[in-house]
Amino acid sequence: MSDPGLADALFNPRAVALVGASGDARKNTARPQRFLTKHGFKGRILPINPGRDDVLGEKSYPHIASAPGPVDHAMIMTPGTAVPEVIADCIRAGVKVATIYSDGFAEAGADGFRRQAEIVAMARDGGLRLIGPNSMGVIDTHSGSIITVNAALEAPDLIAGDIGVASHSGTILGTLISRGAARGIGFSKLVSLGNECDLGAGEVADLLVDDPDTRSILLFLESIRDPDSLANAARRAHAAGKPVIVYKLGRSDAGRRLAVSHSGAIAGPDAAADEFFRHHGIVRVDMLETLFEIPPLLTGAKLSTGKRVAVLTTTGGGAATVVDRLGALGIETVSAPQSLIDSLAPKGIHVGASPVIDLTMAGARGDIYGPALAELLESPECDAVVAVVGSSAQFHAHVAVEPILAAGKNARKPLAVFLVPQADESLALLQAAGIAAFRTPESCADALRACLDRRAPATPAEITLADGVEAALANPGAAILDAIETETLLDALGIPRASSQLIKGSGENSRIAYPVATKIVSRDIPHKTEAGGIELGITDDAALEDAAARILASARRIHPEAEISGILVQPMESGLAETLIGYRDNGETGPVIMVGVGGVLAEIYADVAIRLAPVDAATARDMIDEVKGLAPIRGYRGLPEGDCAALADAVARLSTLALVPGAPVSEAEINPMIVRPKGDGVVAVDGLVSLKSR
Repeated sequence: MSDPGLADALFNPRAVALVGASGDARKNTARPQRFLTKHGFKGRILPINPGRDDVLGEKSYPHIASAPGPVDHAMIMTPGTAVPEVIADCIRAGVKVATIYSDGFAEAGADGFRRQAEIVAMARDGGLRLIGPNSMGVIDTHSGSIITVNAALEAPDLIAGDIGVASHSGTILGTLISRGAARGIGFSKLVSLGNECDLGAGEVADLLVDDPDTRSILLFLESIRDPDSLANAARRAHAAGKPVIVYKLGRSDAGRRLAVSHSGAIAGPDAAADEFFRHHGIVRVDMLETLFEIPPLLTGAKLSTGKRVAVLTTTGGGAATVVDRLGALGIETVSAPQSLIDSLAPKGIHVGASPVIDLTMAGARGDIYGPALAELLESPECDAVVAVVGSSAQFHAHVAVEPILAAGKNARKPLAVFLVPQADESLALLQAAGIAAFRTPESCADALRACLDRRAPATPAEITLADGVEAALANPGAAILDAIETETLLDALGIPRASSQLIKGSGENSRIAYPVATKIVSRDIPHKTEAGGIELGITDDAALEDAAARILASARRIHPEAEISGILVQPMESGLAETLIGYRDNGETGPVIMVGVGGVLAEIYADVAIRLAPVDAATARDMIDEVKGLAPIRGYRGLPEGDCAALADAVARLSTLALVPGAPVSEAEINPMIVRPKGDGVVAVDGLVSLKSR
């Protein structure tokens, strides 16, 4: 359970100190005081401004310690250089939480990051929790605690709803409030996380799980700073029946760079974030509008077991836009079930095998449309229904949506409504009834896809670390393991590898069975191919001597400072396919494991399946089945099957690097891993292991 004292201080404080409050009502730093007064805050408002005796009609104090206590929440709006002094003042006054609007911290580079670390250390020593820096504030529509500089709160009235929000972007809070208000959508509590130096998305979401005013939780994230905290909140939210829905930047390289520049975040690969959300039961949407439109589709709904969608309409063209988007997202649209065809025929409505169930204008009557929709919502032949409403939604709202309201009242499967025209009144009626309504076909399809993909948080598998793995990583000589050290690690993990022999000079090849492969052994040369450090298919002693000489010459030319241990000789291995197994700890989602097509073009094709690490063999086998390029070894069109069971076992074993105390490995890759015919196993041919800086 979350801390109720923290929740009260954050959302419903007895007194708020506004440090740096301005007496000029036009300034940003005057807004929190104006908004608190305007929206009916019942607690005490304490402006802190040493240069004034009065701020906007309220007595002002030179510092928090001189103000009448107790003070639960402080909003700091001073220049960044003054923040440490204010933090110290908050600690002396016993303030529980401080929201920092000031900037100039982690988002400002190394010096700012250092300043941010210093104030966090001060606050932790003094028992003070922090929101921000670079935060636009905290909003509770139910208590009137509007501690924010966001101009959207200039609105005369706020809709007190049941959607809680935590956002790295303060501007997005205003966007959600203003766009939602036009649709009758209200929010319960909204938090601008800013740089997330202390209280973060996971802890705020955890507070919202226990908030009686909140039924669903929205997250706008630039990065995942504390994956464990967020995962814990998601599990508790699922148990409480509160969906967690996220819009995360980072689909593109530009988005990841923006995350870094905006709040000093570390943004990892987007595919890893996708898997993190799926694993923990968090619903990810691709469109910002979907973020606030989707909650009614998920709140109180059971998890779907299929992806068949029926689309009902009286306007074929409008419905086609949704069907097209659903198809692009891999969602199957189904034609009318025979029972519906039979019940409509006596009424003069004839529908065929189209992916759109078009009742035409003749079916717009309530006695036709409503029963048809109700029948689809009960039919076992679809898993969700989209009702598409045409022009009548704009000027005849009650007539247009009444059949939907009646049929959807007790719907036992997801029901989404797309209104083709701009029809605010109809949208508001549906929202008030708790039925998900969408303004665009894109957001409607995005929401259906997210809803049907939704899963419960994964149950952790019972996985153990093999003996010897920790010892193999205990005394690294460098940040990158050389080939011999990598082989030692693979042996400890129990992953089959090619046999090898290290040679350091001529005359050491008398016991070698040809043909062989040769490669440079050096911690300083991780990418051997680019350094000319590999030669294949060597057939005799003389060719080996020549190859070794070429490899050494090339390596020394390209990496003149490299320390070289010798040349590794391995038998040429063959099989049905080359695969890649990769382990990454990217610092955002925690460790992940991946499997895909191997070889030198692996990065170009990017055909991989990803899971959070560690995984068991059954999960690893599911990953193999996802990779399109591995279809041949799964017996595609009668091709010989590879030993997928052995490959899955190797994937699972590599993933246990996540269990090593301290998680010292940043990256481990086997490429290629040769897959032999079914029953003959797999063999690792080359590997790369990088360790985190110590």
